[in-house]
Amino acid sequence: MTAADPTWLARASGWLLVGVWLAELGSIVTSARVLSGLALVGLVTYVALAWMRASRHIRVLFVCVTGLAFAIAWFAGDWRILLRGFERVQIFGAFFPAILLLRATAESSPQVNRLQTSVERLSAAQARAWTLYGSHALGAILNVGAMAILAPVLTRDAGDARRAILASGAAHGVGTAVMWSPFFVSLAFVSQLVPTAPLWQAMLIGAGLAVMGLALSHAIYTPGLRGTAFAESVRLLGGLMVPTAIMVSAVVAATLLFGLSGLQAVAVVVPIVCTGYLVLQEHTTRLEIARRTLISFARLSDELLIVVGSMVLGVAVGSLPLVGDLAASVTPGVIAGWPLLAAMVALLVGLGQLGLHPMVGASVLVPLISAGAFEISPSVLVAAAVFAWGLSAAVSVWTLPVAVAATTFAVPLSQLWTRRSVAFGVVLGALGIVYLGAVNACLTGQGS
Repeated sequence: MTAADPTWLARASGWLLVGVWLAELGSIVTSARVLSGLALVGLVTYVALAWMRASRHIRVLFVCVTGLAFAIAWFAGDWRILLRGFERVQIFGAFFPAILLLRATAESSPQVNRLQTSVERLSAAQARAWTLYGSHALGAILNVGAMAILAPVLTRDAGDARRAILASGAAHGVGTAVMWSPFFVSLAFVSQLVPTAPLWQAMLIGAGLAVMGLALSHAIYTPGLRGTAFAESVRLLGGLMVPTAIMVSAVVAATLLFGLSGLQAVAVVVPIVCTGYLVLQEHTTRLEIARRTLISFARLSDELLIVVGSMVLGVAVGSLPLVGDLAASVTPGVIAGWPLLAAMVALLVGLGQLGLHPMVGASVLVPLISAGAFEISPSVLVAAAVFAWGLSAAVSVWTLPVAVAATTFAVPLSQLWTRRSVAFGVVLGALGIVYLGAVNACLTGQGS
C-alpha cells in the first residue's frame, strides 16, 4: 500500500469486493434479484473507491469514457442505458476475484515450486515463449483465467521489465486464442449473426490467423529463439497438464451441464476447485492464501475501471438510434469484397483502441454485410469479425486480456502499450487482411 493508496481505503475496498463477489456468486447460482441488486450496488461503490486509488491517466480515461456514455444517455433520453451497462459488467465482480484467488492458491502449490525451479533455468526469451504458447493453449478453453495459472510460475523474482514482457506474451497468447476458440464469446456471438456460416470453417480460418499471430509475436519479441532452446521452453509446459486438465474439465462441464457462460463458469468453478485444494492444506497455508487474496482485491483498480468504462460505453453506443440509421444507409455495391473486409477489420480494431468493444461494431456491421450482395463468404465474414475482436483483445488497453495480464503479472497497464505491441498489431492486422482476402477469393470463386 503506497502513500497514494491509504491502508484504510485499500482495506475497505478489499472487503467490499469480497461482498460483491459473494453476492454475485449467489445471484448466479440462485438467480435471486435481491443478491444481484446488492452485487450491483457494491460494484458501483467499489468502482468509486477504485477511481480514488487508480493511476492518473486511467482516471482521466475513465472520466472521458463514462462522460461520453452519460452524454449518450442524456441525448437518447434514457438513463436506463447506464444501468444496462453496469448490469452487463456485473459478472466481473465475481470473475476478477476468482482469478485472483486462483493466483494466490497456485502460488502456494508444491507443483508451482517445482515448475519454478525448472523455469528458472530458462532464458528470458524461453520464458517469454513459454508464456506465449502456454497462455494460448490454456486460454483457448479457460480464456483469460489461464493467466492466473501461468503468472505465479514466472513472476516471483522477476523484475518490472521482465514481468511486462511476460504479460505481453500472455495477452498475445489469449488474444490469438480468441480468433478461433469456440469457448470465447467472440466466435459464439458473431456466428449467431451469420447462421449460414459453418462453425468449423470459421474456426479453421481463425486458426490460420492465430498461427500467424503466434509466429509474429515470437518473431518480434524472441527472434533468436529456435531449435533446441525453443523445444525446451515448450516442453516445460507439460508440468501444467494435470492441474490444468482438472480445471479445464470442471469449467467445460459447468458450461455444458448448467448452461453457464465462460465467465460465469470460471467465476463459479474456480472458487470450488480452490476450496477443495485448501481443505487439504495446513491452517497457516490457508491463512496466507486468504491474506494474499485480500491484498490483491484491495489493489485492483486500473483494470476494473478499464473494463467497466468500456462496457458501459459499448452498451451506450449500441443503444443509439443513429447507429442503426447509419448502418441502414449503406448501399451494397459501393464497397464490396476484399476492400470491405479490410475496412471492417480496420474500423473494429481502431474503435477498440478507443474503448469501444468490437461486439458493438460487429452487431451493426456483420448483419448488414451478410444481408447484402457484398461478395463475401459467410465463413470469412465471421472469421474477419472475430479476428478483429481477437487482435483488439491482444493489444488494446481497454480489453479484458490486456487488463487481466496487467493484474496477474503485477505490471502497470501503461507498460503493455509499447512500440513493439503497436508493431505487432499493425503487422498482424495487415497480414490478416491479406489472408482473409485470399481465403474469400477461393471460397467465392473470385480468384478463378
